Amino acid sequence: MAERFSYRFLKNALAALAVSIPLTAAAQAVPERVVSLDFCADQYVLAFADRAQIAAVSSDALTPDSFFRARALGLPEIHGTPEEVLARHAGLVVRTWRGSLATDALVRRLGTRTFQPGYAMTLADNFTLFEKAAAALGHPARGRAMAADYRTRLAALKAKPKSRLKAVYMTPSGFTAGTGTYVDKVIHLAGFDTVAREADLKGWGPLPLEKMIISPPDLIIGSFFDRPDVHISAWSGGRHSVYKRLLASLPVIMVPSRELSCGGAFFVDAAETIRRKGETLGLFSKAEATP
Repeated sequence: MAERFSYRFLKNALAALAVSIPLTAAAQAVPERVVSLDFCADQYVLAFADRAQIAAVSSDALTPDSFFRARALGLPEIHGTPEEVLARHAGLVVRTWRGSLATDALVRRLGTRTFQPGYAMTLADNFTLFEKAAAALGHPARGRAMAADYRTRLAALKAKPKSRLKAVYMTPSGFTAGTGTYVDKVIHLAGFDTVAREADLKGWGPLPLEKMIISPPDLIIGSFFDRPDVHISAWSGGRHSVYKRLLASLPVIMVPSRELSCGGAFFVDAAETIRRKGETLGLFSKAEATP
């Protein structure tokens, strides 16, 4: 019954909107109304679109994972259903992981454009995605300015002295980031070595507690502990006594989850946070630093 209602609703909405919303080439070039379907898509829209241009953001735009959550305050929210998108009369739909090709085809029948930024194969590719997203939103200069700022800050990070201290990355579930992950690259960019490279840990996996006992790290870098929905079950590695002892006895740097979400889009911010907190803790003293 619900499916038949939804189908009739979409069919009638398509017919009505196709008549009532004529779209010109100029309107498509600079969409007057934009909606984003998920919290990663939200970041592009919140970064580059005019506030008056934003018809709605996703229902996750105010969560701790949202980098520009402060900019989302007061904006309409949607859950990403086709009905909601059509009701907003959007000229552009931005999405990353939510939605589908079927959703794209549906809204395009109205002449509404869709934009999916794509996946960054390297950390620096995120800067190119910023430029592409800003152009799709009708504000290319904003994307170029943001990318240029990040490239300057990235170069500054690379020029700073490195530490000999070994860090281990922890999450509430007891998993860690091995070599090949963007988180491991971010930690090295911040100036620390990692246990992952010493132990030849690759990809994402459980924290090797035996390794932590035999050769303890010098500091812990953690993230996603600030999420209210994080649940550590009785079976989680995060409840192990070794895990808890390390957190209690070693210097700990917590990175806001918003800086490590969305495939490393804000990896420079994350590296700067780690570096700044490491310096505050005195972890980059002359005795520990190398050029």
